[in-house]
This record gives sequence, structure tokens and C-alpha cells, in this order.
Amino acid sequence: MKPTHAVTLFAVSVFVLVAFWFPSAGTPGSMSYGDDAIEQVVVSSSGNETPQASFSETIAPILKRNCSQCHGEGKQEAGLRFDELDPAMSSDQDVSVWSSVRDALNAHQMPPPEETRQPSEQERQQIVTWIDASFERVAQRRRANRSSSMRRLTVAEYEHTLQELFGAKVPFATNLPAAPLSEYGYSRDADLLGVSALELEYFLAIARQSVDDYVIFAGHIPDSEHYLIEFEDVEYRPGVAGGYSVDEPLTEQELLEKRRARDVGPAIYSDRTLFPLPDGPLDLSSEELNRSDRQKFHQQFARFKSHQLHKAGELVARVYVAAKLGDDGSAPRLRFRIGDTLGMEFAEPIPGECDVTASPEKPQVCTFRIPFRHIPTGTTEDEEDEEGEETTLTLSVSNASHDPDAIFDVVPEGYNYAPGKSGLMSRYRKTLADSIVSKAAMRKAGVNELYLDAIEIDLVPFGLDMHARLWRIDAQRANLNAGADARTVAEESLQAFMQRAYRRSISPAELGSMMSLYDQFRSEGDSFEDALKETFSTVLISDPFLYVAAPIPLEQHQSISEEERRQLASRLSYFLWSGPPDDRLLELASQNRLSDPGTLATEVSRMLGDRRARRFSERFAREWLRLDKYGLVAINPEFYPHYDEDLGQDMVSEAITTFQEIFHGARDARELIASETVYVNQRLARHYGLPPVTGGKLQAVAVPDYRTRGGLLHQGAILTMTADGAESNPIYRGVWILERLLNDPPPPPPPSVPALDASSADVGPLTLKQKIELHRQQSACAACHAKIDPWGLALEHFDAIGAWREAALVINPDTAARSFSPVDSSTVLPSGEEIEGSRDLVSYLVGQRQDEFTRALTWHMMTYALARAPNLGDESELESIHRHFRTSGYKLPSLVLAIVQSESFQAVPESTARDKAVPLQTKNAPTATLIGERQ
Repeated sequence: MKPTHAVTLFAVSVFVLVAFWFPSAGTPGSMSYGDDAIEQVVVSSSGNETPQASFSETIAPILKRNCSQCHGEGKQEAGLRFDELDPAMSSDQDVSVWSSVRDALNAHQMPPPEETRQPSEQERQQIVTWIDASFERVAQRRRANRSSSMRRLTVAEYEHTLQELFGAKVPFATNLPAAPLSEYGYSRDADLLGVSALELEYFLAIARQSVDDYVIFAGHIPDSEHYLIEFEDVEYRPGVAGGYSVDEPLTEQELLEKRRARDVGPAIYSDRTLFPLPDGPLDLSSEELNRSDRQKFHQQFARFKSHQLHKAGELVARVYVAAKLGDDGSAPRLRFRIGDTLGMEFAEPIPGECDVTASPEKPQVCTFRIPFRHIPTGTTEDEEDEEGEETTLTLSVSNASHDPDAIFDVVPEGYNYAPGKSGLMSRYRKTLADSIVSKAAMRKAGVNELYLDAIEIDLVPFGLDMHARLWRIDAQRANLNAGADARTVAEESLQAFMQRAYRRSISPAELGSMMSLYDQFRSEGDSFEDALKETFSTVLISDPFLYVAAPIPLEQHQSISEEERRQLASRLSYFLWSGPPDDRLLELASQNRLSDPGTLATEVSRMLGDRRARRFSERFAREWLRLDKYGLVAINPEFYPHYDEDLGQDMVSEAITTFQEIFHGARDARELIASETVYVNQRLARHYGLPPVTGGKLQAVAVPDYRTRGGLLHQGAILTMTADGAESNPIYRGVWILERLLNDPPPPPPPSVPALDASSADVGPLTLKQKIELHRQQSACAACHAKIDPWGLALEHFDAIGAWREAALVINPDTAARSFSPVDSSTVLPSGEEIEGSRDLVSYLVGQRQDEFTRALTWHMMTYALARAPNLGDESELESIHRHFRTSGYKLPSLVLAIVQSESFQAVPESTARDKAVPLQTKNAPTATLIGERQ
């Protein structure tokens, strides 16, 4: 049992954080990305301009004369009141409102054309000129105070950081609560990423567990356990708990003999083949169907026993399988799970599924991995510590593919029956008879089948891989000379660990403060191992670990390079890898070479070619497209009986894959709107009505008309999350286009406007388009809906789950009678452009609105990179970055490089100052003195 004592925040808050920043100038150059060259960009600021008119003397009278009737004390259309607007534009909200005023005046949208009182052209120009001059004044002020954002690691970044620090692909942050997304949908917003008292408790618990599991002190590492289970040998034992035979670990000799026997002759498969799942929600209405321990047509269980399921390690499973393809060319998809035998709780490995296309003559091998810590065992920690404790686990292999002709039902194998009990025997015989009929029906329909040969399992304790990054502490040396060398070993170990954890060089003062903490723990009675573990854990809850661009104390600058003080390596890696910098980035930063324009371009190219860059592209795509909202939509099974969560996940994967393929392929970003390629699997192809493809993995498929299916606007994830689960919603879809693709979000609806009563006798029988047109007739709704609705109406040929339709269901609210009305997707856009459905909409966006789309994409990428929304101080850089993006042919890697080389990205961390210390608590850290107690 470890000694118990309190850890005070004072002991952790040993860092008084301050730093300098010395800006460096960039020069043109180039970098290579695949076959395309990405030129470097130097972003410059525009010259100073002075306001052309005084607000109080010139502008205010014009606004009062022409606008106060609708935007004054008595009436506030769209919630806007000019006499309360701040002409100094002190906040981002003020800037946003004045920007909308400028745009409306330039477009002659305000005052509305029907108003008799209109400003003259000279007056319009006076207001616009004054707003532009004021914007420039605000921009100059913000550029003078420009800084990057110090922020806490996001949950994903935190997990990736621990994984690379300890060399273990473990989901460390499973129980860590995620911070809320920003107003614009991003998880990296610095204002939302502080550390509360509760979060610090989570971080400390994770740190202690991680150090306990993955820092190795001298001691015996147990041997691996090995299993080879032939599925044809799995026995069913009616009346026995669990109902299945239990395999024991094999000796090295036994494993070798079983492998040799398998090499002789053809593969022998289990009599049971696994059928697909049906489309739609599973029928769990009966007790038997709802029980997780009952095998179904699509799954097979097997059990095995571990005599030492180690606290840190990895299970590696290799499954030997083959396939019978369906008549439509569909392939089975192997899904592997492992977990608790009693509760039938299963953990998911990495990867979790594998397409099976091999013939029975030559089976294929699918490999899965899962950390021990995430395998439910049904045992307590005390039980696991008992010597000789055995853990029995259940593995589940299943066919996760879907087919509309598949049947979901229980099978007799593994059924708990007893010959002496007539009730159980009767139920068993009925199950057996039903299964024979169901299997015959599925085979007649031509569904695919999964053949099971064998599975090999290795339980490998952490630390056996001598080539992995391991923290091995020389405890044997520490115990020499009656422990006299223990402090030296602790200091050497801690220095190496801190440098890796802090992602930069560490100063003698930083090391000294942590060694003081170690000394305190030893003085309180801790052993060498316990004291060092607790000190390591403290490192993992300190600012330099938990924060990106945490400032560095002024007195420590001498021992840390300029680029390390600016922490450019960390800001670059957490942008492009969602994880810590590697050795090369750290070395370049320590030598002050990373900010050299040519070096930086080379490193960006290298980083984008690394597999870790897919973390960034997935996260950005998910947040830019607001795919987090997909899970908020409840699909009505009455209207869409073939929809299920697997199909929904395929849709989300399609959207992410589309962005990733265009990004990493350095293709034109306009293909996100109009593409001749879609990424679908056999389920999505069937859902979209495309030619059949084989397998559950997404693959590139050419479409004859990109305007029908190519591009984000035609994808199921976008169309489903902008519907209500029962019917399409042109308003939601219009808002999404304006917000995510054009960066022109509409104002929120006025609180006084009543919602459309779809149940009334006058409205109920109407089509959705007619209902929206009726709603738009209300004067309070007309202006905003004229801007929103047309964009969504053009997508009306797609239903609430993204399938094409020619007619829409109309339900009479009085009689519940159902009828179908032909879909009308024609509309007139706010620009006056006449649109005949989504084909014309896509053509219009890539033809006439590509500048707005690419500017919006630039703005969103900048928001993600900076961990804050760009403001007026970034406006000139945004313009220059977009110009470079356009010159590159809208290649997304070029956009990334332009952002990385901008002053906004490379600016000094905001909490760094020459003359003021910033305490640990600055970013919402807890002020309580007691963090917790060690048990």
C-alpha cells in the first residue's frame, strides 16, 4: 500500500511563467508536396488610413434620418438598434454588426427597396467609407497587440501526447470530459480550454495510472500468453455456465505443434457460417433477441482463460477467415470484440473491422489489437492483485455487413437446454427448426457468408518490446550503496522525462523545482519508486505539459533557445498532427532553425506526408462541417426502416474521407463542392442508388454526373444532420450552407416570431416548400428567410437521410391520410439566379461563388490554426493568405503553409511578458490547496 499524504497545489504550482518573443522575418522560398510545389508566402499589412468623416457630426445624422424607424428606440428589426451601437468598435460583436451594415449598404439591401426614405448614393458612400476607416484603425490596434493563444490541450491532443510519451497506443482519455465547442464549432478555442478543479482531478488520476502502468522499474516482466483456437473445435456445453468450451494458454511447444498441423492440408472451417445483419434497427423485442449472450446468425463466440491478464499490455488477435460473396458482389465484414464473459461487455480493438474477400481455398488473416486496460474483465482491482487469479474472457467475431434480405435471430448453438426439461428442449427444437428455415431463405436470396477457420491470440505484457520507447528506471542502481545513488538516478530520469513531456529544453530551475518535490516525498516516507512516480505524475499536470505555448519564466530564458521560448515546434505539431513534436522538430527549434522560411516549408511538407497529419485532417473536417450535430438527429424508423447507426457512421466517414482525400492528394479544394469522385462502400452505394461495390471499406467511385452525387452537398451526413429525422428541412440546409461554405451566417430568428404551426388545417396538407413560402410571408420573417430558404430548397430532391426522391410524403394532420407530392427543387437565390435543383446549385457555387467559398474555407482553417477566430488585426493577412491559396490552384497544403508562415500564427504567446509573471491559475486552474490524496 502506498503512503497516504496530501499533494498541495503549491507543490505543483512551482512554475512562474513568463517569456519573451523576438519576431523573425520571412523570405520567399518553396517547398515540395508530392508532385506539386507549394510556394512560400510572406503576409504583409496594409498602410494606415485615417477616418474620412466624424461619426457624431456626419454618420449619426444619416443613420437617424434613414434607419431609426426600423432600428431605433421604438422598433428593432433583427435586434439591431443604431443609437446603441458602439462607434469605437471595442468588441468583436461591434465589428460584426458594423460589417453587416456595410455589406447591406453596398448591396442596397438596406434600407429595403420598398422604403420611401432612402439615403443618397453619397450618403451611402460616406457611411461605408467611415466603417472601412474605422475597421483599419481597429486593425492597427489589434496588430500592435497581436499574440498567439496559450491554451490547454484538447482531449484528443492530450491523448495523443500521452500515447507518444509512453509509446503505448492506449485510449488514455476515455473518461476525460470534453470541453464545449466554440461558437464556430471548434474544439481548440483557447477561451474554452482552461483547467477546472474537477478536470485537474481527472488529469491527476490519469497521470498516476499512466505512470504506474508505463514507467518500468526493475522487476520481472511476465511472459506472453498464447492461444490458437480452431473454430471447428469450439464445443457447446448445454447446461454449463457460459455454454462454451474454454481454451487454456499454450506452451511454446504446443503452439508450434498446432501451427505445424495447420500447415498440412486445406483449411478446415466451422460448420457455422456467419450471415450479414439486416438493414435498419435490430429487432430486440423478445428476451432471447435482446440477450447479449445469445449467439445470432451473424456472430460466433469463443472463450479462453488468462492466468495473468497483465495491467499494462496488449492483446493481438489474428483471425483466419474466408468469404462467399453475395450475388450482388457484396463481401462479409469481420468485426472483432473481446470482453467480460459474465456481463458480455465488449471492448473495441483497433481496427475494429476488416473486409473479407478471400476464397475458402486461401483464407486471409485480419489482425486486431487492444490494450489490456480496456478489456472488461468482471474482476475487481483487489482480485486482479491476488496471486494465481484467473480471468475468463469471451471473444466475439461477427459479420458486420448489411443486406436487406438478412435475418436477425438466435441460433441453437450455445443454447442452454437440458434433455430432462421439456420446456427448454421444446424451445431448443423450435430454435433449431427456425434457424434451418432462415438460413435456407438467406442463401436463396444470395447474401454473403463469412467462413471461420481459426484465431490466434497473444497477450503481450508492456515492456517486452525492446525497440519501443520505454521509460525504464534503473532501480537496481538506485539501491546500491544503501540507496546513496537514488537521488542521482531520480534526477537523471526526471530530466529526460521532463524534456520529453515539456516538448522543449528544460532549465536548471525547472528541474530543481521538481527535484525539491521528489525530496519532499522522500522526507515524508515514500520509497524511491513511489516518490519518483508521484513526481512524474506532477510533471503531467503542470502547465508546460497541459498547455500549448505555456509561457516560460524570464529568468530561465538563458538556458532555452529563442524558438523554444516561442514554442513554434509545439504550435506547429499540435496544428498539423494533433500531437507533440517529434525529435526533428525539437532539434530544429533548439538550434533556432525552425523559423527559417526554407526549413519551415520543408518541415510542413514532411509533416503533411506523415500518417499523423490524418489526425488533423479528420479533426478539422469533423469540426468545419459540424459533424458533431449528426448524432443529435433522431431518425424516425417509421419513415426510414432501413436506416441504422452503421449506415449513419458510414455517412460520417464518407464526409471525412472526402476532405482527407482532397487535402492529402493536394487536389483543388473546389472539388469539395463539385467532384466526379465519391467515396462509398457497398452499403452507401446501395443507399445512393450507385452501381454495386464490394466491401465495407470506403473506396473511390467515379460518378457520371458530379452534380448529382459528387461533393459535400450531396452526401448523406450533411443532408441528414440538416433535416429533422422525418423530413428534409430547407431552412436547416440553407443555414448550413451559409455558415460553413460561405461564412455568411444569418442572424438568429427574432424571439417574437411564432413558429410555423404545421398541424393547422390550412398548413397541414401543404408540401414543405409551400409551408416555408407561407411562413416567409410574415413580415418579420421575410428578410432573413429570403436569404436562407432558397439555398436549402435546391436540395429538396434529397430526403431526410440523403436518398434521392422524386416525390415527398405529405401527411394530413386531421385524417392522418398519406399522399405523395412531386418534389419541386426550383428556386431563386438571393442574387436573383434561377436554380433548378442541386445540379444548378453546385454549378453556381463553383462558377460564381468560388471566391466566397474559398475565403470561407481560409477563414475556418485560420480559426482552427490560431485557436481563435480571426479579427480585424488579421484581415490583411487573411487577404494575403487567400491570394496565395488562389495562386496555388486552391491546393489545401498551400493554404496550410501560408497560415503557418503568417505573423498571426507565429506570434508570441499571449501570456508572455517581459515584466509580469503569470501564475498557474491564470487559465481557470483551481485555487484550492488540496488536489487529492495518494492511496
